[in-house]
Amino acid sequence: MKSCSLILTLSLVFLASGCKSEIDEKHAAAVSETSATTPTDTTPTQPAAGTASAAVIKEKSKIEFVGAKVTRDHHGQFKTFDGSIEYAGAQPSRISFDIDLNSVETDTEKLTGHLKSADFFDVAKYPKATFVSTSVTPAPAGAPNGATHILKGTLDLHGVRKDLEIPVVAHQSPEGVHTTSEFTINRHDWGISYKGAADDLIKDNVLIKLDLMFPPPPAA
Repeated sequence: MKSCSLILTLSLVFLASGCKSEIDEKHAAAVSETSATTPTDTTPTQPAAGTASAAVIKEKSKIEFVGAKVTRDHHGQFKTFDGSIEYAGAQPSRISFDIDLNSVETDTEKLTGHLKSADFFDVAKYPKATFVSTSVTPAPAGAPNGATHILKGTLDLHGVRKDLEIPVVAHQSPEGVHTTSEFTINRHDWGISYKGAADDLIKDNVLIKLDLMFPPPPAA
């Protein structure tokens, strides 16, 4: 009996500590309550005077994520999205995205279906997520992940709007502007709180991985 108790105790300790995850120690986005006046409409509009707009190059862009249970990571992506960037001169001034949540795809077919259900994204009720930036500014020295810019904006997901601030690495070449960012968000902040199986609970944080290509800013 003592032997069985010891095995059970060790099993619980293992599950509590969990396996090492790609999410561990990743930079967490700064999240805050959003103003009711913050726009979230990503419908293309006429660019403001002195700016130029360009659509994301979809075939060279990816929006991926990593979610984790106690025992393992799961990798996924969104296959369908639209996005645009506005330039004021040679500098980015606004970025917006519209993501089709029904296009989610993961490393496990069963999980892909489950993420679309009311336990997670609830795509029947909330078919898309949107992000609209409120500012794009040069990153200060020592910014996380070697960021060149700090992007602030509003993420509208699962019927919840939150402001977030993320580090972005952007490099310009004749091909365009290549931007990358990795950061975590706490899914509970957006009302996604399904716990998972009692012996394999789902971790709170989700790692977002952006790899986006935009056309270069217009020549002066």
